[in-house]
Amino acid sequence: MTLSRNKVLAPLAALLIAALALLAGCGSSGSEDKGGESSAATRTVKDAAGNEVQVPEDPQKVVSLHYAATQSVYDLGVNLVGQGIFEEGAMTKEIQDKIGDVPVVTTQDEVQVEKVAQLEPDLILAPNTTSDDVLKQLREIGPVYVWTLRGDDRANWEQRVEEVADATNKTDKYKELKDQFSKRQQDMASQYKDVISGKSVGVVDAFEDNNFYAWGEKNMTGTLLTPLGFTWSKDENAAVKDEKEPEKDVSNEKIGSVLGDADVIFHVSTEQGKTTAPVEALMKTSLYKNLKAVKAGNNFPIGKTTIAGFSDANYSLDQIEAGLKKMK
Repeated sequence: MTLSRNKVLAPLAALLIAALALLAGCGSSGSEDKGGESSAATRTVKDAAGNEVQVPEDPQKVVSLHYAATQSVYDLGVNLVGQGIFEEGAMTKEIQDKIGDVPVVTTQDEVQVEKVAQLEPDLILAPNTTSDDVLKQLREIGPVYVWTLRGDDRANWEQRVEEVADATNKTDKYKELKDQFSKRQQDMASQYKDVISGKSVGVVDAFEDNNFYAWGEKNMTGTLLTPLGFTWSKDENAAVKDEKEPEKDVSNEKIGSVLGDADVIFHVSTEQGKTTAPVEALMKTSLYKNLKAVKAGNNFPIGKTTIAGFSDANYSLDQIEAGLKKMK
C-alpha cells in the first residue's frame, strides 16, 4: 500500500513541533503565567513569613500594598505600577511627584483585589499585616512577597528595605544605599562631636488634643540619633519600658516627667517640612514651653518617626543636621 504525502509528513511535523517545544523549555528558566503568556526568568526567594516564592529575576510591574514598601521600590529603582494609599506628607515631594500618577489599589482599610488584578503585576509586595484570605486571592493574580511591617523587628527599617531588595533582585543597590547612609552618619558624628557630646535626646509626636506620644530609644528614630552620639532621655525610656513596642500615648500633664531631662527634643513633622496640627497645639502649651530643652532653644523638627526607607532616613538626617547647626 502506498502512503499519501500528507500521511507521511503529518507525524514528522508533530515530532518536529514537539522537539522545538522541548528545546524552548530547556533554554528558559521562565514559566507560563495564568494568562498563557511566557514570563521572564524567575528566582526562588524566602519572604518574611517563611514562604518560598518564585519571583521574576527582573520584575517590571510591581504593586506595593503599603507606602513603606512603595518608598523602598522607588529608592531601589524598580518600576511601580500600583501602590497603597498614603497621606500627604508621608513621602518627600520628590517621591510624591514621581509616583503621583501610579494607581492606588488600597483604601485605608482594605486591599482592592480587583484593581490589583487589572494591573497584571509580575510581583506583589504585601505587608505582614495582610490577612490570609486576601493573600490567597492575591496569589491567584501573581507572585506575592510578604515583608515585615509590624512585629519585633519594626524598628529595623533597613531590614524592610533589604526584604524589598531581595524580592526585586536589587540587593546590590540596597548595600550601596546602606553604605552611603552609614558613612553619612559617621561623618555627622565626627563633625558635630563637640555639639552632641554629653547631650540626651528625646522625640515627641502628638495625634490628638491633650496627649503627646513618647518614643523610646528602641524605635526607628533611635537608629538615626544614637549612632550620632546622643544618649536617649532616661525618663522617656522609662515611660515606655513596659510597652510591647517602645512607644506610648501620654497625657500632656505628664510631659515634664517624660521629657524633662532631655537636653534636646526633636518633634515629628511631615516629609515636606510641615508640623501637624496636634504637634503645633502641643508646642503652644506652657508645659511644653517650660521643658529644659525648649527653654534652651534645642527643639527641632525631625521628619516622620515611621521610617519607610533611605529617602525618609536621609530627610530626617537633613533635619537633624539643621538642628545641630543651631544647637546651643
